[in-house]
Amino acid sequence: MKVREIMTRDVTTVAPGMTLEEAADMLARRRLRAMPVIDDEGHVLGMLTDRLLISRLLPALERAEAGAPAAGGAHAGEVRDIMERAVMCVKEDEPLANVVRLMLDREIERLPVVREGQLVGFLTRGDIIRRLLLRDATDEAADQAEKTKGE
Repeated sequence: MKVREIMTRDVTTVAPGMTLEEAADMLARRRLRAMPVIDDEGHVLGMLTDRLLISRLLPALERAEAGAPAAGGAHAGEVRDIMERAVMCVKEDEPLANVVRLMLDREIERLPVVREGQLVGFLTRGDIIRRLLLRDATDEAADQAEKTKGE
């Protein structure tokens, strides 16, 4: 089985120049935990995660809880200011078992999937779990059908 067989193809992405406020709104509205950051040609430049956004907003929250006046600026800035730049990508034709092993060994939750350097999909642990569970359920149903066919 290849990565392309289970990857998510409809990937929500952000541009490096998008404001943090716009990006945070996209993450929240779409209930995402991460979005690849891509350039105009579709090349992966980095990753924006909910963790990175929360880390950026935490100091403002702490000041507010301490009763300090709002300093502003927590939402200021662009995606490029906080995105994770060291992002591993995998090719769509990689064997899935190899990529799953890599994700487990390096504790990676999600990977952009590329073809000739351009983003074509996203692979998450959830994609893998759904596929493995679906495959097991399909195999069980086929086994059960085979058993009842012979009766």
